[in-house]
Amino acid sequence: MTSFAAGEDLQAGPAAGARRAAPPWKSSWWIALVAVWIASAVYVGGRLDRGWFPLDEGTLGHSAERVLQGELPHRDFDEVYTGGLARVDAVVFEVLGTRLSSLRIALFAVFLLWVPAVYYVSTRFAKPLASAVVTLLCVVWSIPTYPAAMPSWYNLFLATFGIAALVRFTETARRRWIFAAGVAGGLSVVVKIVGVYYIGAALLFLAFVEHQTAVSDPLANAERGDRTFALLVTFGSVLFVLGLLWYVRAVPGQSKLLQFVLPGALLAITLSVREWREPGHAPGVVRLRRVAALLAPFVLGAVIPVVIFVAPYVTSGSVDALVRGVLIQPIKRLAFTSVPPAPLHTVGAAIAWLLVFVPPPRRRDARHRESRVIIAVYIAMLAGLAALAVHGGRPYVAVWLVVCYVVPSVVLAGCVLLLIQRPLHEDTGPRRAQLWLLLCMAALCSLVQVPYAGPLYILYFAPIAILAVLATVATQSANLGPRAAIAAGFFLIYGLTAVAPGHVSVWDGRFRAADTWPTVPLDLPRTGLISSPVFAERYERVVALLHAHSRPGGFTYAAPDCPEVYFLAQLQNPTRTLFDFLDDAGDHDARVVRAIDARHVTAVAINTFPMFSRPIDAPLAAALRDRYPDSAVVDNFVVRWAPAR
Repeated sequence: MTSFAAGEDLQAGPAAGARRAAPPWKSSWWIALVAVWIASAVYVGGRLDRGWFPLDEGTLGHSAERVLQGELPHRDFDEVYTGGLARVDAVVFEVLGTRLSSLRIALFAVFLLWVPAVYYVSTRFAKPLASAVVTLLCVVWSIPTYPAAMPSWYNLFLATFGIAALVRFTETARRRWIFAAGVAGGLSVVVKIVGVYYIGAALLFLAFVEHQTAVSDPLANAERGDRTFALLVTFGSVLFVLGLLWYVRAVPGQSKLLQFVLPGALLAITLSVREWREPGHAPGVVRLRRVAALLAPFVLGAVIPVVIFVAPYVTSGSVDALVRGVLIQPIKRLAFTSVPPAPLHTVGAAIAWLLVFVPPPRRRDARHRESRVIIAVYIAMLAGLAALAVHGGRPYVAVWLVVCYVVPSVVLAGCVLLLIQRPLHEDTGPRRAQLWLLLCMAALCSLVQVPYAGPLYILYFAPIAILAVLATVATQSANLGPRAAIAAGFFLIYGLTAVAPGHVSVWDGRFRAADTWPTVPLDLPRTGLISSPVFAERYERVVALLHAHSRPGGFTYAAPDCPEVYFLAQLQNPTRTLFDFLDDAGDHDARVVRAIDARHVTAVAINTFPMFSRPIDAPLAAALRDRYPDSAVVDNFVVRWAPAR
């Protein structure tokens, strides 16, 4: 059975790592990489046209098309994200054609670069076969379930690229890798503001690296260092935890403290305890200079893409619109799009992670082998659970609840491991820094669930959590035995059979009705995707009605929260609004009426069940009825048009 055995340890600390870098890969490493890369490409490529959710991809397509028309996100329309991805998607449309499938092809290209990065990180903790299995597990628990070209996927990919760069730094001490990690962070922020979570995790990692240097490389003729730096770290840790508490304040329920605050608090405690227990040999001022030297290349790398992105706003005098759209408007989402994580009474599901992180007692006569009876029971339990879970219902939900608690569980296990293991000066490799890096990334990147902790959002950070689990298991023991491999196999099978698109709903643990499976091609020229019959019929009819009563390439009004209508119908939006809840409510109705009159709109589509915003109010509904007395109902849409003149 495959063992998650640790790879060869290297010299501790960045300085030592520069003296002895990682050994070159042998042929077995390359063979495993090529095999998992091909398998991932085939598996994901075959599902690239599945899992269409109109609201998400309509947002991407409509934003990119407006950029193609010369508009600037935030200045000319209410971009939902930072705006960098819309500008990239506009280029994709120019090169590959204005179709949603073009955006997915671009995502797939970045995904193919991401797979080797995941494999590289896993090789620091496992042998080739185990690394390939872990990489495939990360692939399965990522974009195949929902391959829309969402910005959160790019955040995941860029975070992984940054992790790989920082892992390389721990083995070479070359600061160009810190610079590369900073570039990944800057690009991530430009794609979506949640990239700051990755940046925060990288800063925690660099603080840890400096502490390693302070302990393992004492200055000549220096005595034990003072406590100034420990005080600063403790003060910063307190502010960090208070910041997390403030950030999640509007998320309903108490489980937010366990899911979003506890992991960060554990990191802060671990960093502070290590500082007080081993303060190092250098004065505080020397350590501050060393931290600054580590931060400089990272900050420089992060600033470059941000400056390039901001330049058009500076030259056009619209920086205020960018700041408002990126930093102020998202606060409104707390009131309209907030979904709490798994309720607190389900915390018992986290106990399942004890089977992975806590080894069973060993008998002397077993000679480091776990009881075959225990292993057999373990396999039988997981096999039975997998067989039941693929049919939906409570077993399916139970597995998802276990997955929900992966980050608090792995961060707790990893931090305890870092605190109880032998002192740093006895360590023989960069394993601690790499483990710490993955714990920080798992804890902070999981904040992508704030404020919308829908189950699907787990996939946006699941691969990083999987790598953190691997790092914890491999650091705990050179050969933990088959339990970790069995758990990996279970989640791999579960992911392949129960999380695949069009199979079991993540939301309610039940089989989807047959008419909601993505089984029919969308008969719309701008898609190239497979849709459920329900979605296909709905949007084909809405688009047909709008085409029948609008000028080709003209304007329509579709609201609330249905930017996909503009993109699919190839009609323009007379307003700057994509989601009504992001708009100013004061004179909203008057501005809409002025816009549709000025643009001579002849047909509108009203969404009667918007996902986030409130339905249109009575005065606006009355104004639309007066202007467009003829109507037809298509599922949740009411299409209205003016009589022909």
